[in-house]
Amino acid sequence: MKVSKNELMAALKKAFEGLGFQPGDYYDAADMVVWLETHGFDGFDRLQAVLTYLNTTGPVHADLVQEDEHHSMLDGKGTSILLCGSEAVDLISSQVMKGSWAALELTNCYNRTFILQRIVKAARRNLAFIAYWRQSDYCVKVSIAPGAELPEYQTFTMTGEFDSQSLRIFSGTDMAVIERQFAKELEFGVFLETYSTEEMQACYSDSLERGIEIDEALWHTLDELVARILVESTDSSRDGAGGS
Repeated sequence: MKVSKNELMAALKKAFEGLGFQPGDYYDAADMVVWLETHGFDGFDRLQAVLTYLNTTGPVHADLVQEDEHHSMLDGKGTSILLCGSEAVDLISSQVMKGSWAALELTNCYNRTFILQRIVKAARRNLAFIAYWRQSDYCVKVSIAPGAELPEYQTFTMTGEFDSQSLRIFSGTDMAVIERQFAKELEFGVFLETYSTEEMQACYSDSLERGIEIDEALWHTLDELVARILVESTDSSRDGAGGS
């Protein structure tokens, strides 16, 4: 079945609310899923992979483990970027605005591809970003210049040891600042492939023009999560009526 972008956003926001996400969190999570799906990054497949976990554990936020003027570390406590991605990007962005460059490591997290939407949005504040993480047996590198609409997405062979559940983000007032400050940390292996901005844009345009294809089973799952909100609202109304 096909749905519009607006229909999908509305359903996802309510579904994440049904999972216990707070206002703001469920909007950001819906944004991440929609962005990935409409730009060719299999947002629905990644969503399906995380729904069972979120349905059994509930929302968990990252803990700030370490912070100084230019560096910070967050412990994701085994949760998804859908929950801790926004706080990670907000933290590093605030550090850059104070000191022109910063680095952040987010450990013990998964669904790291969802971070794409958060750094794309943050780049609109005239900030540059480079993020990378280990994906199976290769490394994913994402970079975006200040004010750019879409990121550069590349993959490389692995070099050295890197935790399979970590994400590293570097930010600065421009790309040259990041590359100068973090030259050693930004050494990568052999280039494998890239997913071009032209391909991303073509996928997005097609999604808007033809609608977004979604599996009916997944749509039904979202409906069930939305129904939780209606049930909770009804129960709250009954409790309120009884109390008066």
